Amino acid sequence: MPNWPTLRRRRLARELAKLRDSIAMTIEEAATRAGISPSHLSRVERALVGVRVPVVRALLATYGTSPSVTATLLEVAQTASQRGWWHRYAGSIPDEYATYIGFESDAARIWNFELISIPGLMQTEGYTRAVLQGGLARLTEDEIERRVEVRLRRQALLHREDPPALWVVLDEAAVRRQVGGRETMAEQMNHLVSIAGLPHVDVQVLPFTAGAHPGTPGAFVVLGFTDPADRDVVYIETMAGDLYPEGDVDVERAVQAFDRLRAMALGPDESVSMIQKVSREFA
Repeated sequence: MPNWPTLRRRRLARELAKLRDSIAMTIEEAATRAGISPSHLSRVERALVGVRVPVVRALLATYGTSPSVTATLLEVAQTASQRGWWHRYAGSIPDEYATYIGFESDAARIWNFELISIPGLMQTEGYTRAVLQGGLARLTEDEIERRVEVRLRRQALLHREDPPALWVVLDEAAVRRQVGGRETMAEQMNHLVSIAGLPHVDVQVLPFTAGAHPGTPGAFVVLGFTDPADRDVVYIETMAGDLYPEGDVDVERAVQAFDRLRAMALGPDESVSMIQKVSREFA
């Protein structure tokens, strides 16, 4: 099973490293007392690997944490070890994609700019299948169906009791590029209008007339979380692989880019009107 990090693992890693630093203990000292190797503890603190609850308990005892802190972090460790629904698709989806789904499922806020296509959370089954069939990877029919299934399951988070606030800015090219034929596009545009009507969803279209814009280099997503201590995650999909720039400057650059994009785009009402117009053109 691939080692897929989650928000909870990142949180646990951050707290364990902070506790060790607070008592000025080296990784070597802490690892020896907890009965693990220094290299393993180093990877744990960087959220590169998971950590078993008994090891967390040993580390917390080594750091002399209070009962309340110990109880809280043991609970985090327990939930961090639980597998999300996407783990059953191991081998059917890339590890980087699974990592993204894990972060997405924990997000309280999702900001998504798309240059060419409709975001996965808003795609119809027909549109998704057409995108996968026309993609760079040569997928078998079985592989395509599995990935369609995954994408549709992802969309359930928009309809759960505590859905994330989703804000999407679409370049006009994403709305007008014909994917899967006219019928597929008409259905997709109507679905987009429906999703835009949800109270926690905002959709804007960046028209061609806006000219050059900060999203010209490509699509990106900024994921925000409930706990202020959890830093935003930036996700960029590229042909060379998925990227998660973590530097403060990189994250801030993505946030500023999204702010500028939504300021340049049509308002939500105007955007829905444009999408409805495009839908009629495809009908």
